[in-house]
Amino acid sequence: MNRKGLLDAADSLDELAAGRQPEPAKVAAGAAALERVHADFPGWRDVGDAFFGLKALAGGSAMDLDANGRQRAGRLADIVRSLLDQI
Repeated sequence: MNRKGLLDAADSLDELAAGRQPEPAKVAAGAAALERVHADFPGWRDVGDAFFGLKALAGGSAMDLDANGRQRAGRLADIVRSLLDQI
């Protein structure tokens, strides 16, 4: 796993949770790192959700999250960070 990319993914998700737009470079790096994890473990729904969300954002889609969406982004950031313990 790409530690730096996973940190970028978690940071990007934290930004979304705070209602801010994350840096495009971090979003792209985070999506790429999560893509590799998702390819190895396609059954991990939360990783898939984080990957597809960041991939869409990196592709130019906008994310205007409501309170539930921001809460989910924060939870996904925690889950992505938990992957770092496995590296």
